[in-house]
Amino acid sequence: MKLGADVYIDSRLKDPAEELQRLCGAKAILATAPDSKAMSELPAGLGPNGNLLLIGVTTSPIETPPVQLIRGSKSMQGWGGVTPTNSDDVLIFAELRAVRAMIETYPLEQAAEACARMMSGNADFRVVLTMP
Repeated sequence: MKLGADVYIDSRLKDPAEELQRLCGAKAILATAPDSKAMSELPAGLGPNGNLLLIGVTTSPIETPPVQLIRGSKSMQGWGGVTPTNSDDVLIFAELRAVRAMIETYPLEQAAEACARMMSGNADFRVVLTMP
């Protein structure tokens, strides 16, 4: 919610597709997890003319029955880059929703510790080094 969402669904506790359908189906789903199994379950959560935008990278195939996309004219699309216009849109959204960066800060002298934290996957979003 701190990142501007109106609704948060914890996929460890609830089926995301079922929860999205309870909300009348999603117009768009941004799939960020690098997990084909998780992505394969998401088209069922789309509403009519909904789009599943894939940005999570994995080499495993996504398995979705074509009928799931055909009914309701749903689509899946891969997206691999950011344009200046996209960056502007994100900044406008962040301003409208009062979204602030979620980072961990470390002094420059602790760069090795900060790097280890980031590489371990345990950092909250990003690690930023600060200078005095």
